[in-house]
Amino acid sequence: MNDTNKPFDSRAFLAFGVLLALVLLLPLYWEWIGYKPAPKPTKPVATATDSLTVVDSTTKKAEIAAPTAGQATSDSTDTGFATPDGWSEQLVQVSTQRYDAVFSTRGARLVKLVLKKFRYTDTARKGQPVVILDSVDATNGMGPRFRFPIDKLALDRACFTVAGGSKTLGENDSTTLQFVARSAAGSAWTITYSFHGGRYSFDTRLQVSEPWKDGLDRNLSYGWQGGLWPTEPDATVDNNEFAAVALMGEKDIEKVTRVDRQAPTAEFGGDTHWAAVRSKYFVCVTIPIGALGEAFEVDNRERPYVDELGQHTIKEFSAFVRMPIRVGEPIDRTFTVYTGPMDYDILKSYNVGLDQIVDLGWRWVVRPFALLLLWVFQKLHAVVPNYGAVIILFAFLIKAIFHPLTKKQITSMRKMQALQPKMEKLKERFKEDPTRLNQEMMKMYKEAGINPLSGCLPLLPQMPIFYAMFQVFKTSIELRGAGFAFWIGDLSQKDPYYVLPIIMTASMFLQQRLSNRDPKQKMLMYMLPLLFGFMFRNMPAGLNLYWTMFNIFSVVEQAWLIKHPTDTEAVPANGSVGAGKILSTKSG
Repeated sequence: MNDTNKPFDSRAFLAFGVLLALVLLLPLYWEWIGYKPAPKPTKPVATATDSLTVVDSTTKKAEIAAPTAGQATSDSTDTGFATPDGWSEQLVQVSTQRYDAVFSTRGARLVKLVLKKFRYTDTARKGQPVVILDSVDATNGMGPRFRFPIDKLALDRACFTVAGGSKTLGENDSTTLQFVARSAAGSAWTITYSFHGGRYSFDTRLQVSEPWKDGLDRNLSYGWQGGLWPTEPDATVDNNEFAAVALMGEKDIEKVTRVDRQAPTAEFGGDTHWAAVRSKYFVCVTIPIGALGEAFEVDNRERPYVDELGQHTIKEFSAFVRMPIRVGEPIDRTFTVYTGPMDYDILKSYNVGLDQIVDLGWRWVVRPFALLLLWVFQKLHAVVPNYGAVIILFAFLIKAIFHPLTKKQITSMRKMQALQPKMEKLKERFKEDPTRLNQEMMKMYKEAGINPLSGCLPLLPQMPIFYAMFQVFKTSIELRGAGFAFWIGDLSQKDPYYVLPIIMTASMFLQQRLSNRDPKQKMLMYMLPLLFGFMFRNMPAGLNLYWTMFNIFSVVEQAWLIKHPTDTEAVPANGSVGAGKILSTKSG
């Protein structure tokens, strides 16, 4: 018998729904765990504490030995800049409500940046402020840097002088730091930093006293060198999100997420609005002011890292904006440097497209829903201070919004189940004639007012919402370090005891039992919740809490619908239909 025209029965209907859900959910799972396994760890050259010294945010000045006279002479020869008589390295700290920053007169470099409002949550550093940068000991080249394609012009090692000392800013205060060095040819190079107490950003302005005389048009680049260190308890969480990002041309995002050992540097030509390096929750962005850059330059490599969970090999990206230098023109370039959280509202306030760094899903399909959900999420938290309670309330609201679709889906499935006796008779009667069987089945569906796909179609409008929900929970920095109750101390981390994934699996199994009474699909009823439980086991507790409560609300909803069927849901025991109506079993 030819099975190609096999009728669309309830098993195919359910299988279609399951397949649809898996096709849409599996990409999310693979995105969460990363598209490729992490490289095998190599023997580290330094431990986390060696490479990243956590500094007390109240420290006003770090102690560094002054360079010797021999070093000064060497520096003058190597950098192309003169060393002032009696010069010694000085550190100046700028403290705002949001960060502590330390600058060195060697290269006029930012060498330390500590975010005051964000704390580590791992055991070794728990409660200490997040360190974005710590290069005071000069063991690494991390931080914002100028680069010139000219031999012996190493601005980051030049000997600068600075007027004034450390500064503390209030929320509405502003101040500047001005560093000056002289080249071997005598021109003055001035780097001026401007700070605003209420922002995570500062401005960097480079000025040279004489027009460019090198004889050729050249360029300079400014950006963040050396990537970022992991800030989360499991370094792989950040490593999966490490990237170099830029806004190019007509507002198109260029993103580098993989290390290419064969090509450690890459260049993307074209108008460059900004360039950034990011981790899961933090980002450092360089924004040229007054003119767009002409290229986005990326360096990529891997480096060893050790945390309390063991050894890792993590990705390191550097991201620069390249600016042109014309012969005979003065060098006067200004950049804004943002170093802070990947908070959508804060980034959007800069009005240069920084909000696109926050990955909220497909631009025209998922992102609008994600932005709406994020807004609702924030409004709820303004009323309910506990994010766990917000998630529970949020799950209830989503369930209420989709109640009409759920009711329609359950009604359709129950109608299909009620027609099963007549469907079996048709299959037996026309088992040798599949074409006629399909015709009779469709006729029966039409008379009963049933669309065979109506039970699955309500899933489609819910999918963008679910994708959006996934992206909001994945990227929302509000959940970082936010506790709920009992053993859930951080909703952005996985449940340490896997209690929520187990409850989620059990609630999904109960939901399946209520919605599916077909004994032929019993195995599927067991396998689907187990598959979801496996996929969600290492996902954030916040996402597990949401999905668990959504399932529990669904169970309550289905139980209520079962006890309160509508007058058009049932089919007489003989399966007969007429006049396009399904008779009610509730009628007297």
